[in-house]
Amino acid sequence: MPESSVEIEQVLRDVVKAIANSDLDEIGRRTSRDPCAVAIGSDPGEWTEGYDEIMRLMRDSTPDAEVGITAGLDDVKAFAEGTVGWAAGHGYFEIGGKRVPVRITAVVHQENGEWKMVQTHASIGVPNERMLDPLFSG
Repeated sequence: MPESSVEIEQVLRDVVKAIANSDLDEIGRRTSRDPCAVAIGSDPGEWTEGYDEIMRLMRDSTPDAEVGITAGLDDVKAFAEGTVGWAAGHGYFEIGGKRVPVRITAVVHQENGEWKMVQTHASIGVPNERMLDPLFSG
C-alpha cells in the first residue's frame, strides 16, 4: 500500500524552489540520469527525454532565462511505495507580474539512497469548452 511521504513532498518543493531561484545545481542533483527520464512542460514543444535535454528545459524555465518565468508551489501531496514515489501539486507560473495557475506532477525513484525525478509534468488547465480552440490545435 502506498504511504504518504513528506520526504517526496519536500523533493518537489525543493525542485520548484530551485527553478524559482535558477539553481540548476539543485535541479540537476534531483534529476535522474537514467535515459528513461522525461520532463514535460506546458508548451507543446516542451517534451524532453534524458538528463541533458531535461536540464536544457529546466535552464530555459528559470527566471534568469530569456522568458523570465517564476514558478511557485502552493500545495502538494506525495506518496511512496518501495523505491518509487509520486507527487502532485498546485502552483503557479508568473511573468511580468501576471500569474497563472499550474498543475505539477512528478514521479521519483530512489537511486543511491536519494529520490530522483524520472518524470515531471507541468500544465496549465484548459476548460473543456475551449480545448478545440485554434490556439490549442497542433
